Amino acid sequence: MLLLSFLRRSPRCIETALQIAAERQAELLVLFVLDAEILPAVSRKLTEDGWIGGKPSEQFVAALRQEYKEQAQTKLHEVEEAAAAKSIAVRTVSRQGHLVKEALALCKQEKIDLIIVTRRKRSRLSRLLFGSAVADLKRQASCTVKVVDEE
Repeated sequence: MLLLSFLRRSPRCIETALQIAAERQAELLVLFVLDAEILPAVSRKLTEDGWIGGKPSEQFVAALRQEYKEQAQTKLHEVEEAAAAKSIAVRTVSRQGHLVKEALALCKQEKIDLIIVTRRKRSRLSRLLFGSAVADLKRQASCTVKVVDEE
């Protein structure tokens, strides 16, 4: 399973997942998690930086949500095309929620044996202070988690 999100969608990770699926002659399941924490964080940042005043309108939040969904669908379509070009069977799923929770749920449901995920570039201090979704995933997953560091 290739795990993608708005912050975790590096071309290198996608290529690694395609290569592994081809080597194993396996179907590649691609999960794009629309992380529930992104929209409030974006709205908060835009408000704090003065781009929007006061509380964001529901229309603004709805437009952000729609853009986020469209970006997810675009990325999933790109992976489908890349897989088709290499004759790799692929299924795509999009879910909204928490990255680790959604990945673990699908992993259990589909009996996944390998999760491939991007680790974003961050300092060790940042990981210590704010935690790491990849570390959480590795701790909790019942299968192997292959981490591809962001370029």
